[in-house]
Amino acid sequence: MEPYAIAAGAFGAAMLVFTTYELLRRKMSLLGYFFWAILWSALILVGVVPQFYSALLLATQALGMYTPLHFVTTFSILILFAVVYYLGKRIAELDDRLTTIVHHIALQNANITDVNPGKGKEKPLEPRSSTQT
Repeated sequence: MEPYAIAAGAFGAAMLVFTTYELLRRKMSLLGYFFWAILWSALILVGVVPQFYSALLLATQALGMYTPLHFVTTFSILILFAVVYYLGKRIAELDDRLTTIVHHIALQNANITDVNPGKGKEKPLEPRSSTQT
């Protein structure tokens, strides 16, 4: 077994253990866990079982790619684009939720009647009507 195969297998095994630990801590969804577990298992298989690499070589040739490295590189970039798209969408959703929460808190704070306890009670802020300028 070559050194890169040992390193790939060890890295895959370590990441599979870490990913399982994150699932047990409820820091990862089950769907996300399955995705990463399949990826890490494939990496372990490539490193430990040489026949798996041969099967990957046949699959890449059937797709018209010269080496498995082309296959891995091409599909890794496609997957990364999908992940970046998903993360961007998720960040936009979280930003909208945060804005809604901040608006809600600001409106609650605006309705507090006892703003300065030492100076007496003040009326809460009222929204402007559309006729006032």
